[in-house]
Amino acid sequence: MQTWNEPFLAEQFHLTTTHRTDALLSIKASDLLQARHAEQLVQTYAPLIKAHDQKPVGTYAASWLSGLGLGLQYALSVWNVAIRIPLDQLTIELYDADGYVQFSFVVDEWHKAEGPSTSTARSAWRAEQYRQFYGHTLRPLFQVLADATGNPLKMIWGQLPTRFNYYLDTFVQEAREEAIRQRLRDDYAALCDELDGECFGLPKNPFAVKVRWVEDMRDPNKQVRLKNQCCLYYQTGDGQYCYTCPRLKEDERAARRQAALQA
Repeated sequence: MQTWNEPFLAEQFHLTTTHRTDALLSIKASDLLQARHAEQLVQTYAPLIKAHDQKPVGTYAASWLSGLGLGLQYALSVWNVAIRIPLDQLTIELYDADGYVQFSFVVDEWHKAEGPSTSTARSAWRAEQYRQFYGHTLRPLFQVLADATGNPLKMIWGQLPTRFNYYLDTFVQEAREEAIRQRLRDDYAALCDELDGECFGLPKNPFAVKVRWVEDMRDPNKQVRLKNQCCLYYQTGDGQYCYTCPRLKEDERAARRQAALQA
């Protein structure tokens, strides 16, 4: 079985214990819950992504913050280890990587615990890890993002399902053992099916969504997932609706496919 791997967490999920020396912004996650610090994030990040207003900051930051959840998901399923991320021990840093602004999530120290080996005990343990992380770590951050950027909270949470579905497919494909592949599937199913909306501050669990598929833009023999929610890319720079945006009309999507195939 694969074991705890800090370099992997840093490379895949930007989750690390090392502060950056080139940070454009470094802010304690617990401080971000204060309106003035949330506004500092908005004012710093918006021009870096050429946002037309503050709204794309909410969706883009939520997408980056999904890395925390994906890191937890991977650790739970592949290593059977829970990662606790208290907000007062998490620093969010922004930095420039060849013209592309990225987030880094720096924990003061690792708070991790190995899960039970029996199925019943592990199910209860897993549920507690989910409630702790989504209810006490991510929910406060997403609420402040919604408040600071004027986006509905549902839209902020809505950035996660498409990314999770994509990465879970990747995790399953790369897993070396069938037992791990099955645990990845089971743990994600539990996240989608067993948490109620209250944990997320919503009427329903944002992960409990139906995946919709469309023809790949360049390969008619492939299907790709529609995004669960618009990421607001069209509200940055010269951006437009993504091909997989749920707001894009089907005739416009078909026109893009045709243009791509003829290019």
